[in-house]
Amino acid sequence: MKTYVTCLFCIFFVVVLILNSQCEAGNGEPLKYIGGCQIDINNDGESDIALLVETLKGWELIVLLKTTDGYKAFLLSRGKPNMYLSCHFGNYIKATTAGREKGSGKVYKTNGTYIKLSQPEGASVAYFWEKNKFQEVWLSD
Repeated sequence: MKTYVTCLFCIFFVVVLILNSQCEAGNGEPLKYIGGCQIDINNDGESDIALLVETLKGWELIVLLKTTDGYKAFLLSRGKPNMYLSCHFGNYIKATTAGREKGSGKVYKTNGTYIKLSQPEGASVAYFWEKNKFQEVWLSD
């Protein structure tokens, strides 16, 4: 009897693990494409790709930097719904003076391009490549 109960417990545990792993992996439905653009974000002469998609975990901004072997993916934002994605040219961006964030009102130098998520007449945030990583700067609150 003890072996039977142990066996049932093991089967139950395996079923729970399988169900949990299926939930994390998704259910096979396609992503919802919100927007995208191509721009050389890291100033290496290759066009990079910015994608705004809706996944099971919500809205995600994913950037694919072109490399000699293909692409390297970066998740820049998650959980900022109803924002529009755009790619921009510009050497400087200025952080918002609203709020109490560190760097409030600071002017940042980009390498000539940046990506922006924005809401109409609302918040906006920019991402630019600096020293082998992305920097996030809130432009408006």
